[in-house]
Amino acid sequence: MGPGRRKRAESRYAAQAVRLGQRLRELRMQRGYTQQQLAASAEIALSTLRKIETAAVVEPGYFTILSLLEALGAKDHDLLV
Repeated sequence: MGPGRRKRAESRYAAQAVRLGQRLRELRMQRGYTQQQLAASAEIALSTLRKIETAAVVEPGYFTILSLLEALGAKDHDLLV
């Protein structure tokens, strides 16, 4: 494969991206947030949150995840199932 972004299906992190998205969705729903509310609170684009929750983004930015965790009142260990 040439230069550029690797396709989601070809990423070695695809399975982890699915688990991350599922766990973030669970935490969001447990706290009673809509996607729009959480995205606004985390100061990220709604489309970014949707892509993370559906694993369309395989390697989300570290600071994006930190912002989401802070907005949820969660810690990094809360992502572990």
